[in-house]
Amino acid sequence: MVTTTTTQATRRVASAGGAIDTVGVTQAFWAHHTPLPVLDEVTLSVPAGQFVSLVGPSGCGKSTLLRLIAGLDRPVAGHVYADGHEVTGPDPSRGIVFQDPTLLPWLSVEKNIGLGPQVQGRRDDPFVVERVNAMIDLVGLGSFRDALPAQLSGGMAQRAALARALVNRPQILLFDEPLGKLDALTRATLQTEIVRLWRDQGFTGVMVTHDVEEALLLSDRVIVFSARPARVLADICVDLERPRAQDAAGFRELRREILALLRQ
Repeated sequence: MVTTTTTQATRRVASAGGAIDTVGVTQAFWAHHTPLPVLDEVTLSVPAGQFVSLVGPSGCGKSTLLRLIAGLDRPVAGHVYADGHEVTGPDPSRGIVFQDPTLLPWLSVEKNIGLGPQVQGRRDDPFVVERVNAMIDLVGLGSFRDALPAQLSGGMAQRAALARALVNRPQILLFDEPLGKLDALTRATLQTEIVRLWRDQGFTGVMVTHDVEEALLLSDRVIVFSARPARVLADICVDLERPRAQDAAGFRELRREILALLRQ
C-alpha cells in the first residue's frame, strides 16, 4: 500500500468538531443468502476541518462508506466514529448532499432549504428563519427563494441542496458525487463554491468523486480505493496552494500518480 502522510494539509477549525475515524470497517450486501463484500477493513482518519476526496473504481464502495459515516447504514464489522463517539444513526451534525438534489417538488426553494428545521419543530424560531435566509443568500439564490424546483437549473438545484445541508450547521458535510450530472462550466463554478463554503463554514468535508482533477482541486487529501471489496491503496496529501492550477507541475504529477494507482 502506498501512503503519503498529511502535513500542512490539515486544517483544524477552532472550537469546532468534525473529526472522523473508521476502524476496520467491513461491509457486505446479501444476495440469496450469500454475502457480497463491499468494504474490507477500511481504517482512516479525517481531522476536523479537513476536506478529503474518495476516488476508486465505479462500484467499489465509496458511497457505501459515505453512508456509514452519515449513519444511514451500519457496518457488519468495525466501527465509525465522529469526534470520538460511535456513529449509530443519522445526526444533524452530519449532513449529506447526494448526486440528485432530491428537492421536494411541491415546496419552494426557501421551504426546501428550511425542511430540516421544520422537521425538528423549529421552523418559526427567529434564529432558524435568519439562518435559512442567510443560506439562501450564501448560495446565490435570493432571487429564486419562491421558485419551485422545476423552475431551477441543475446547478441552482444543487445550490439549494447545499444550502439545505448547511442550514443545520453540520460539523461534517458529505458529498456523494453532487456535481456528476452537471455541465462542465456549471461544475467548475460549483467546485469553486464548495471550496468557498468549506472555508467560510468550517465543516469537515468528505467527497466521493470519479473525477481525479476535481478531487485534486478541492481536497487536502485524496484517498484511493481498490476495486471491490474496497481497501485503501493510498492516502495522498495534496500540498498545493489554493486556488489550484491544473497545468501546474505539482498538480500534473499528483494526477499521474492517482491515475496509475486506479489502473492497477
